[in-house]
Amino acid sequence: MRVAFWSEEGMSIAWARRLCDEGTSVLVYRAKPSAKRIGDGLVPVATSREEWFAWGMADHQTIWFFDCTNNGHIPDRLRAQGRLVVGGGSFMDRLEMDRAFGQKFAETNGILVPPTKSFSSVTAAIAYMKSTKQQEVGDGGWAWKPDRDLGCSVTLVDDAEKVISSCERLVIPRFGDSVKCIVQERVPGVALSTARWWNGMSWTGPYEGTLEEKKFMDGDMGPATGCSLNTVWFYLEATPKIASALKWDDLALGMRKNNAPPGLYDINAVVNKQGAWFLEWTPRLGIDSELTSQLAFTSLSSVLYQIATGGEIDHLVDVSQGYHGVRVSVPPYPTENDALKGAKISMGSPVNGVTSLWHGDFVMAGLMHDKEGLAVGNDFGYVGTAVSRNRQVNAGFEQIAATIKKIDVAYLQARTDGAKIITADIEKMASFGWGTTPYLEIEENAYAR
Repeated sequence: MRVAFWSEEGMSIAWARRLCDEGTSVLVYRAKPSAKRIGDGLVPVATSREEWFAWGMADHQTIWFFDCTNNGHIPDRLRAQGRLVVGGGSFMDRLEMDRAFGQKFAETNGILVPPTKSFSSVTAAIAYMKSTKQQEVGDGGWAWKPDRDLGCSVTLVDDAEKVISSCERLVIPRFGDSVKCIVQERVPGVALSTARWWNGMSWTGPYEGTLEEKKFMDGDMGPATGCSLNTVWFYLEATPKIASALKWDDLALGMRKNNAPPGLYDINAVVNKQGAWFLEWTPRLGIDSELTSQLAFTSLSSVLYQIATGGEIDHLVDVSQGYHGVRVSVPPYPTENDALKGAKISMGSPVNGVTSLWHGDFVMAGLMHDKEGLAVGNDFGYVGTAVSRNRQVNAGFEQIAATIKKIDVAYLQARTDGAKIITADIEKMASFGWGTTPYLEIEENAYAR
């Protein structure tokens, strides 16, 4: 088996290393310049896009894997040539980046969506927020979201005055006024992601649930990141309550009508007593949730083969455990790369004490292997995710804490309150009627300790 592995930012490099360790022939192309050292010495890497394409085209049975949206025309062209492709494509691009399209696709299939408006400029969105009285769905706050990736810190979800102020003082000075965006009423509740694999014709495998926290510091303080900590589980029921609320069976018809390409599709929603409210699509690998959840796969090579060829993967997923992760980083993270002005603070920092790259208690995300050993392989400070398998939330994060203590890298950064945060979310969900038992277990009042 051969996999031509396209990684937009290098963050899924552990998946490529796992494929290699399973005996799959792999060649990685790292699309962004910021990722050009990630994976060096750890996986086979292409020196150019042309080399990568030539290698993949040499065998018609090559599986082409894309870990991110954007550049959808490339996997589209490969599919048009009859190639086996997982992930990527213009439909996925639209679901995530064209927020109005993604919302309409959800709404058409009967999913609850908070009141939302689209705008072609930031000032128009600001004027709307200042002049509009919110409906009963919201809690007095707004969510402002751009139609393109401007970085995690520029997705604004807060009280009305804070969102408006951030648009005026953060967004416009950095990105200008001509930013297509949406404004959505903020819905109170618990943010819950639900994902499932699509094989090109039907859903396959168990439903995946994820709770994650994005704020950088303990106590949910500091800037937003892609993910600071997470807990993942797989539902035991064929159709869990959340899947019914999000109309996954109805979505299958729309997926087929749009020739939705094979890959992982995630709906980020807020759950409360009123129901499950659609927020956005993530039709790609979620970093760090898929670094954590891949621990459940008995064979990643088999999963990608089955998805690429229209097969089933239920038998390839271990649903007996909960899976937990905490992101490990070094400065300048979480400062966004475009603000560093060429600084290379973290690149090359030695990383010791890591005993696994994907299968044990640590999953790499931004490492390389040089003549001295493992080192940080990027300018922005990603290291990886400390992980554990445990149905008990508190025990799982205690295992992670022990792992992080063993990692030796200068200026290591990681949150320490995972059990408290996840337990509180689980208890809130239970009070709303969205319990996670028997997928996860929590100690009574563990979050209060």
